[in-house]
Amino acid sequence: MEYIKEVLGSIAEWIEVLGIFILIYGFVKFFLQFLLNEFYKNPLKTPIHILQKIRCNIGVYILLALDFLIASDIIFSISDLSWEQLIRLSVMILIRTTIGFFLGKEIEELKTEND
Repeated sequence: MEYIKEVLGSIAEWIEVLGIFILIYGFVKFFLQFLLNEFYKNPLKTPIHILQKIRCNIGVYILLALDFLIASDIIFSISDLSWEQLIRLSVMILIRTTIGFFLGKEIEELKTEND
């Protein structure tokens, strides 16, 4: 049983690292796109629709990263199921799901505005 807990813990850690990597990758990718638009294509005059598109795209990466982090939390809690872990998992899922919900709504609005 202890071996299974170790394996699940390792899997959860890798999923968490992937989620963090996705978050960093999305940020760097669209930060570079922002800098390119801000200083090269339109020096200090980036149109609002381009900024909204960048926000929308980075939001998708944030949502994806949140999904990975929630999955990681669930696996961590399964491997060490105690009341403390269950409460921690519930709070983390509630916070991340709330953030994801409102971010998803904002992304939908931004996509509607840009279409």
